[in-house]
Amino acid sequence: MSAAYRIVVGSLAIAGWTGLGCLLWAYIAPKQDQLLDMRTKEIRENPVRMAELRSQNEMVLKVLKEAAETHVNITSNPRWNSR
Repeated sequence: MSAAYRIVVGSLAIAGWTGLGCLLWAYIAPKQDQLLDMRTKEIRENPVRMAELRSQNEMVLKVLKEAAETHVNITSNPRWNSR
């Protein structure tokens, strides 16, 4: 009986500490709005990162424009294969 009691008490203790840790993590971790604000602030304050994002967006828009103007499936191109 004492072995079963120790297993139950130990399991409850582990579950309790895990639950407490999850609750603290959820309370302390920044919310989605705060994360978005931090990301946009960090991007705006760093001109090098902003330039990288602009060039990346330009490349993506260029590829999308080329894909929209053609009737060829660009994903069948061997360059797009992951191998």
